[in-house]
Amino acid sequence: MMARAHGHSRPSAAVGPGSTLPLVHGLGPATVASAVAAAAVVLASAMGLAAGSDRYLQSQSVLVSQGADAANLIAVLLVLVALWLAHRGSINALLLWPGALFYMAYADVPYLIGAPFTPLLFVDVVAFLAAAYALASLATGTDGTVLAERFAHAPAKAVGTILTVIGVLAYAGLVSTAVGAFGNSATEEAWRGHWVADWILGTPVLIMGGVLLWAKRPFGYTAAPGVLLVSALGGVIFAVAAVADNLSGGIRTDPAVVVVHLIIGAASAAVMIWFLIAPTRAERGQRLRLRPGAASGAA
Repeated sequence: MMARAHGHSRPSAAVGPGSTLPLVHGLGPATVASAVAAAAVVLASAMGLAAGSDRYLQSQSVLVSQGADAANLIAVLLVLVALWLAHRGSINALLLWPGALFYMAYADVPYLIGAPFTPLLFVDVVAFLAAAYALASLATGTDGTVLAERFAHAPAKAVGTILTVIGVLAYAGLVSTAVGAFGNSATEEAWRGHWVADWILGTPVLIMGGVLLWAKRPFGYTAAPGVLLVSALGGVIFAVAAVADNLSGGIRTDPAVVVVHLIIGAASAAVMIWFLIAPTRAERGQRLRLRPGAASGAA
């Protein structure tokens, strides 16, 4: 596979047996940094769970709780699975790997701001920085021009619009919640970490990724699957953490809120799959058109 950019051609990097991925440099740095980030999150989650429910007494955010300690391991598992499959030549895994990394970094922010000030802070810092480095390595090392060609038949404008709308609605919800908390210092202190993560990380990427994909920019094709995975994980991991806390007697979350997050997660996952299968559907349609007798309508 040849990638065309800036008026010249360059070969994509080969990864895995007999496979070629749209890369401009190898996966080594991202792999090492991802392993470090995953190990740090596992350590932080294990220590948080072992510390008991008293550790998070001051928190009212489901993203800083023992339920979150357990649920964040889902993102770790996805990072490791995507890493492994990407090394075996899966383009879809290569595109989803950054999304799982981004969610790991996003999930660390509430802990860095709202968790008790203990030596575990340094583990959270390592997790965030390692995930951010791996994410940057993948983002700069993936050839968006090749991906734009691969996903030429994908519903780019429709998916971009959906992502943008999700982001705008998320911001509307954040504004409404923040306005309702003005003057309530206890609520502000308890939820600040959660809000900061959503305001500056979780929500902007939805809008930026959506706009870039809608405009059919090469980086939009690179980022869209991962951004959709972030949205899906945001719903699923929130729901898992909330249910775990409800069952263990920790932070209470209304079941209706859990259901809404599950719906958002399921919808985002469905759109992600719709986008990712577009090349396969296009190839299948092309094979059918090339079958003998297809042009004349013969079976």
